[in-house]
Amino acid sequence: MYGVTKRQLRSRARGTTLVELMIVVVILGILAAIATVGYKRYIGRARLSEANAMLAELSAKEQLYFMDVGAYVPARADNNLTQPSPDESASAFIPVSPTAADFESARTPHTVSTPSFPVAWSLIGLRPRWTQLYCTYLVNAGGAGQAPSGPIGSQLWATTPLVPWFYAVAACNLNTTDGGSFPDNVTLLVLTYDSPALRTLNDGH
Repeated sequence: MYGVTKRQLRSRARGTTLVELMIVVVILGILAAIATVGYKRYIGRARLSEANAMLAELSAKEQLYFMDVGAYVPARADNNLTQPSPDESASAFIPVSPTAADFESARTPHTVSTPSFPVAWSLIGLRPRWTQLYCTYLVNAGGAGQAPSGPIGSQLWATTPLVPWFYAVAACNLNTTDGGSFPDNVTLLVLTYDSPALRTLNDGH
């Protein structure tokens, strides 16, 4: 009377297996979410490392050039050597934005070939250590008493520098999200002629 039939045993077995399967699916989902977050952090750190190295090299080359010539030189993708430099725009960065509308620098690196280097990169002797760059770069410069132009330059000094100046900018997409217009979807990192400290002007998130 109180015995368990074969049908009941099979039913219980199927029920237990389904519960276990659901638990496994939940665990896999949690692990996948953790892995995704970890991957995004890894990509962000890698791109920050590139930006740190490139900005430090840009700054060092500009300082060496200044010792020889007595002036800093703008390093722009549009090859405009005017001082002070024109307003910053996506087209002034090297490598140039992969799309006309957005400044994404997103999931794939930009390949930089030697002929596409800005003229000023050759003047100051700059050669990237990598043929592909995840971030894009710009150096704007001016003479003593010349006000920095553009929204980035206007944030860097309370008053117009009374000596020749430059600032180097790296624009990086650290959260790997596509879309958005420059500079809203990118992190802007800046080094200036008068400080070795790296500043973040826009977190891009």
